[in-house]
Amino acid sequence: MADNMQHEDFGEKIGGAKKDLWKDRGLYVNDLDAMNEREAEKFVKKDNIWKKPDYIAMLDDGISLGVVYFIKKARDGLNASPQYYRRDDTPEKRLARQKEYIQTVRELQSAVSEVRTVEDAMKAYDRFFVKNGYLEQVQGWGGGIHYQATEKGRENPAITNKLSNALMVHSAAHFERNFTQKAQKEQFGVSKDQKVPKGYAIHFNDGKNTYSKNNDWKPDTYYVTKGYSILQTNFESREAALKWVQELAKGRSKSGKTRFVPPQLSHVRRTGPDYRNGMEITGQHYLDTFGFRGGEFGNWMNQNDRQASLNMGFEALKDLASALQISDKDIAYQGTLAIAFGARGSGNAAAHYEPLRKVINLTKMHGAGSLAHEWWHGFDDYLGTKMGANGMLSEQPRLYAPFQKLIDTMKYKPETPEQAAARTKAQTERTRKNATGWLDSAVLGSLKRHGNEEQMKTYAVLKESFLSGEAGSVEQISAFKKSVTGRVIPKSERERLEIFEHMLSGMQAQEAPQIGRVETDFYRNSVRMGKECEKDGGYWDSNTEMTARAFACYIKDKLPYSSDYLAGHADCAVTFATDKSGEMAVLKAFPEGAERKAINAVFDEIVADLKREQILTHSDETLPLPAQPLAENEQISIFTSDRPSVMAQLAAVKPAEKTTPAQAAPKKSHAPEI
Repeated sequence: MADNMQHEDFGEKIGGAKKDLWKDRGLYVNDLDAMNEREAEKFVKKDNIWKKPDYIAMLDDGISLGVVYFIKKARDGLNASPQYYRRDDTPEKRLARQKEYIQTVRELQSAVSEVRTVEDAMKAYDRFFVKNGYLEQVQGWGGGIHYQATEKGRENPAITNKLSNALMVHSAAHFERNFTQKAQKEQFGVSKDQKVPKGYAIHFNDGKNTYSKNNDWKPDTYYVTKGYSILQTNFESREAALKWVQELAKGRSKSGKTRFVPPQLSHVRRTGPDYRNGMEITGQHYLDTFGFRGGEFGNWMNQNDRQASLNMGFEALKDLASALQISDKDIAYQGTLAIAFGARGSGNAAAHYEPLRKVINLTKMHGAGSLAHEWWHGFDDYLGTKMGANGMLSEQPRLYAPFQKLIDTMKYKPETPEQAAARTKAQTERTRKNATGWLDSAVLGSLKRHGNEEQMKTYAVLKESFLSGEAGSVEQISAFKKSVTGRVIPKSERERLEIFEHMLSGMQAQEAPQIGRVETDFYRNSVRMGKECEKDGGYWDSNTEMTARAFACYIKDKLPYSSDYLAGHADCAVTFATDKSGEMAVLKAFPEGAERKAINAVFDEIVADLKREQILTHSDETLPLPAQPLAENEQISIFTSDRPSVMAQLAAVKPAEKTTPAQAAPKKSHAPEI
């Protein structure tokens, strides 16, 4: 294969990537023509149409504070996304509303972006509302002019009172009060390092109107307040006070959460069969072998990066097919999946799956090791479509019984006999305590008033019989109360006590504690991971993410060899956390030990069932690419000026020793890798 091979996007254009034009210049109405319904719902937002202006740069250019704040408030007056009426109940009507919203945002942008003076701001209301036909001026009874909404304005949900109030400027004094002074009060335009934290204030003490109990408040100094409380005094400069209060606010508002980014693998190790048969992989191999509908590369990936990604990705996907014993075509969900290498991420983003475009993106820095995880997200989405879910199947597992079993197995496990005994003991003690409280409230007060010491001892004996679940004990206590006080236990209270009597009797008759279920370590750690790391709000313990992390571990355990590009990150969801005693502990948000074995067994059941349902196709053997035949009259020579020496290449590269599919694979231990 030629050394100067150029790898470009292949197959069907995926679309929707950040390199598409509208990401830079903002959405226009005709950009919706290239979007599907789900993408339009996601991307038609104010921030994608009218990019947030650089207000600091505008101030630096000499535009007055009040004018810049006016532009900000006008933009803020728009809803962040299209609003729909109840009658907008078809895709066509929602699309029309989205186009209307884009047009409205663009009209407002045009009306206010060129405002530079108070006079311009006072004209902006008419320039937007009247010129674009949302309002009309009508003659009032007193001869004055007022505004009235047109049908176009009434039918457009983006035209709101909030937007009207934001644009209305009655006079220069009104502008000064509502824009210039408010901007100053809110510290609008003040750089972050010079901003006083919200809720705090810095004041100057001139020594004339201040008092301290010990006369230790120095004049001509600064002090910090929060509300009506003075927090600290005697700062020699405002800068010192500002630095102090910023540190104070930072410490008090700090969430304590860390950002979790999967580590970049220092080495991408693979010891499996040579599925490439020594060939350099191209995009066409992805189309022909797996049936991907398309693929793309990020603009910043050079040709070496692209070739390495194609090679490693191809081998990893073959490993995945081998682990699941499915056909190569199942890897791309029968032609519905696309793949991208370093094309659709940003910054330190890890690999991810985009349900809107049905594409897996493997970022350049952190994509290696996450392919199995992201493939599962895509498969989860694919199965959701197959099973009639509105989104991922893991979000609606009741639609498919094996998935519900998977969720239950991930989150819960049977109690140990010791746990069951402890739980039963605690339940019994709690029930006895509640029963005692109800019995004493019904009997004890009147006995103390009317009974003697001997009768109180009799009550104690009857009470113990009741707490032991003895049949008829409530009737005996009621009769005893009547003999002492002349009144029985009221019927409603007696019925409640009889329920307790029945419960206590059942507890006494139970020979061995019934085995219940408890939360798995995997689930508890996932919940806690959300409290320790960013992406909380249910991310770490969601069905979608937990199944993906568990699947990566399952694939790692199924393979009898290492495949880092496929599942190198399977066991990487680890962080440090402080327990209740203050000790530092390792927190692992992936399954281990017996829990992992149980989850793996359910994955086996799911794969087998999907094969029976013909959603997946069973394949006993995953085959390598056929050997590349020599072209007619072509020779492999180590002495040629046209090709580098094959021997020299082998000496320079020295690839890791590999086995072929025909060779015996290392014997697989049934114990999962922990």
